[in-house]
Amino acid sequence: MNTETHKTNNLPAIIFVVVLLLSTSIAVYSINHSHQQTSPETWTAFIYKNGYQSAKYEMEDGFEDYPSCKSFATRLSDKFAQAPWQCGLRCRFDSMRQGYQCESMENH
Repeated sequence: MNTETHKTNNLPAIIFVVVLLLSTSIAVYSINHSHQQTSPETWTAFIYKNGYQSAKYEMEDGFEDYPSCKSFATRLSDKFAQAPWQCGLRCRFDSMRQGYQCESMENH
């Protein structure tokens, strides 16, 4: 009889722990779900007129895909004596670094 009383006394604690774990799991899932990338895929062309180390560059944004960004960048690069170029995915201005930051940069 003593062991049955002991099991009955633990039932509220077990239910509490299960509810706590379930609540934590739901919270983590909802936070991860809300942080998923929902912005559209946009590309930005950067053409470095005086080389990569120069702060002088031409920039054009709003390309819907990489091939259209690359086409624009290579045409403009030809105007500046084969200047290096890159296309960046989802670029935004970072005020702390005083420059543009992109999720990825490509130039192939």
